[in-house]
Amino acid sequence: MASSSTSSHPLLHTSRDYSNVTEIPYCSVPPTYNEFLRKYLEPNIPVLIGPALTASWKARQEWVDHATGKPDFGKLRSQLCGDRPVQVPVADCQCKDFTDQKRSTMDLKEFLDEWEAQSKDGVSSRMYLKDFHFVKTFPNYTAYVTPEIFRDDWMNEFWTKRIDMDDDYRFVYCGGDGTFTPFHADVYRSYSWSANICGVKKWTLFPPDQEHLFHDSLRNSVYDIENVDAKAFPLFQVAKRFTIYQQPGETLFVPSGWWHQVQNIGDTISINHNWCNGSNLDLILESILTDLDQVEQEIEHLQESMEEGEWIETCQRLLLLNSGWDWSTIWQMCSTIKNRVRRQLEHRDKIMELSPSYEPTTYFVEDGVEKRKTIPVYLPPLVSQQPALELTLERLDAILNFIRKDKSARYFLTKVKGYTLDE
Repeated sequence: MASSSTSSHPLLHTSRDYSNVTEIPYCSVPPTYNEFLRKYLEPNIPVLIGPALTASWKARQEWVDHATGKPDFGKLRSQLCGDRPVQVPVADCQCKDFTDQKRSTMDLKEFLDEWEAQSKDGVSSRMYLKDFHFVKTFPNYTAYVTPEIFRDDWMNEFWTKRIDMDDDYRFVYCGGDGTFTPFHADVYRSYSWSANICGVKKWTLFPPDQEHLFHDSLRNSVYDIENVDAKAFPLFQVAKRFTIYQQPGETLFVPSGWWHQVQNIGDTISINHNWCNGSNLDLILESILTDLDQVEQEIEHLQESMEEGEWIETCQRLLLLNSGWDWSTIWQMCSTIKNRVRRQLEHRDKIMELSPSYEPTTYFVEDGVEKRKTIPVYLPPLVSQQPALELTLERLDAILNFIRKDKSARYFLTKVKGYTLDE
């Protein structure tokens, strides 16, 4: 079983109370950063923000036929589809694949042609372009600018600087009427923000601490909240939920651990980031401990046949395969952010984006081969776009010290990865 429980976790004293949430707040005027931090980010409460937040974006101005409110398919093709094919990820909304939809790839022009034809014929769409790494694919096309209230984004800051991969968590979604994303909570229990460029999205959101209502006796979760087997999930109907309809231009902040399902009404385009920072760092750590505990339970019958080091390394390898990260990932992310915050403390009156230490990383190594990175580096937030730097350092130190003291984490990081964990 897991060597550390979340109950001993140094930051789980944070109080989050969802019992008084009776509706999803709406801000017609975008909140200031401090207001957003105090009312929504720290208490982990969703908020829907009016179109003023995204009014200046190129995507809102040029991707939409403003006479109809539908996508401007001609401009999308002329601006994004050149002579070379652009492969994009798509999901078949009519074909379930375990807990997700069946995934494949299409040429972007082919997808747009098919989508436009279905839209003109009034036919519901089946294929949904989703999790498309737009910034990676079009690094010189500035479709949008990350709003100030979402700039404190450790995942994209760290992932775009990594030298072992070329990846990020910045996505575009495009789908016709009826396309949807099944019931889920976001990766790593991260935050997400989703800005609607056109169309309407129906969101159904469920506050945390109700997961026991979402699973059957075999730990399978509900797939589609519109079609729930009452015998398999007898308690699901009592789960607290909120439904909102996100209009064109509006942006929704989805907090950590809020399960949700999203359905597109009409032809819809949206821009989305997954992200984390010090405000949900305790929930991120809780997620990795929970995932590790599940891995250890699943292969518990093998533990006696392994040496302790082999057991720890095997569990971390499976954790990385199943959850997308291991102890080294969260250690590296927190260490990277801590170094940056320390520099900002030392030069808090300077604009850190201009620091020589934030020159873009130009290469990464894959299978022992050095390759050129295509993803533009995500620049760190200004001091005014994050909580007090001293508080952030305290939170980072608490997590890093927790990892140092965890027996399996320390073994994996020092013996397997060769890290030095000294402060």
